[in-house]
Amino acid sequence: MHAGPILGWLSCYSYNEPMPRQKLPSSEEMGRFVREWSSRFGQTYPDLVDPAQLKAHYQGWAAVQWAEEHGQLVDADTLTAILDGAKVRAGNSSDKRLWRERILYVSPLKGHYRLPTKVWQWVLRAGVQAGHFPPVVAPEVLSASGDAAPIQPYLITLANKPSVLIDRATRGPEGWNNTTLQYREVFEDGVVLNYFDENTGVDTLRQQLMTLDPRTSDVWRLLTAKALEHDQGDLFTPITIKPGELAQALGLKPHPNGSVRPKDLVRCTQSLFHLERLWLTLPDAGPGDDEGTRQRVLAVMARGRSRKVEGQSIPGSWTLVLGDWAKYFPRSFAPIFRGLVELPANSSTNLWAKQIGTELSYWLRETVDDQTTVRYISVGMLLTRASVMQEVLDLREHKNQNRAIERFEATLELLGTLGLHEQWAYEQRSAAAMDLVQGKPEFFETWLASLVELHVPAPFLQSIAELANAERAGSRRSSRHLTAEARR
Repeated sequence: MHAGPILGWLSCYSYNEPMPRQKLPSSEEMGRFVREWSSRFGQTYPDLVDPAQLKAHYQGWAAVQWAEEHGQLVDADTLTAILDGAKVRAGNSSDKRLWRERILYVSPLKGHYRLPTKVWQWVLRAGVQAGHFPPVVAPEVLSASGDAAPIQPYLITLANKPSVLIDRATRGPEGWNNTTLQYREVFEDGVVLNYFDENTGVDTLRQQLMTLDPRTSDVWRLLTAKALEHDQGDLFTPITIKPGELAQALGLKPHPNGSVRPKDLVRCTQSLFHLERLWLTLPDAGPGDDEGTRQRVLAVMARGRSRKVEGQSIPGSWTLVLGDWAKYFPRSFAPIFRGLVELPANSSTNLWAKQIGTELSYWLRETVDDQTTVRYISVGMLLTRASVMQEVLDLREHKNQNRAIERFEATLELLGTLGLHEQWAYEQRSAAAMDLVQGKPEFFETWLASLVELHVPAPFLQSIAELANAERAGSRRSSRHLTAEARR
């Protein structure tokens, strides 16, 4: 790839000179530059008509190019030496500690780079504004009005077995044992989720558990995405979140005056309290043990000052960190379409879309070695994974099986508009089998066994593959580090 117009423009200036007024290339040249860099990292080139948007994208990619050309790639051992032993506390994230050493994580390059002592300010600001650099290197960008970074289509979330279990368990009270207040995964043995608070009675906890709704699983995915936002190698950096920020990230409709609606503040706070009550039982029970070790899903390190909203006490902020359980399971990540998280949970089709769409992302991550864009999965498997099979069976019990089928097909259509697939259909032989039993009692079972054919966008599969490759590389580095430690 050619150096591009930006480096040629900078070559005639030294770092010690005052920053000149940036003379931008023509719109055609900027468009070509953005197209080339978007293509390099497997991103779809946005159709940018607005000059301000084109400029923002151009400068964002130019900042990445500058960092690659002038920065020095930092290896894992150096990062470990800097971060190991440092005291982790709220407000002292790994990004801040690394930036003190002039090191930052460049998202598209998937690596840490040490920048020179003197850097053009536009490089840092443009990199942050485009979402390529961590906000800590130019915090004024996020606080400036009208300078929000372009929204990326995916949230990168934790997708190992316990995290997926938590996601499924928090979609609603279905699947929970009403006596033990436990949730056991249909697909996995050994890992159990508990709903528990030592200061609350069982009857009260049972009532609180019944208020679980899909919004809590959305909040869980957002929290893990925030924890992974700048460094997927550091799961234990404390994060601080405000209920209002959650409401905005979830796409909840604001009040006409622009503020977050009180009811949404309450709902987001309830979701955080639900997650605080979750404990994970690990599969480490010995021969004489009743169960394995219990660990909190999330540790609450601090809460901000509270105020009354609709009669409830709402903390102004929460500082959270993942529990130690995350150390004991392989790290796995999946891209979840932001549109799924922001989709209002105001209809049955939307609820199914959120859950089926999320499970499709998890399934594609699990089958990452298959890079074919045409994929097949059975209706029954998809409904079961999405935790809606019981609802389907209830509809059939009440002679409403056609409503279940129509809702499923409407859900797949909606997922297409959100970008999860380019088109869908029943696989040819499955469609023929359903035609043969149309109107007969066996039609429902034939439908459940049928295969859905999905045409998955290649960029989406590429994003999943890149995450998997990064995980494998990280695993190899960890293994080498442990081997070296053992030899000392």
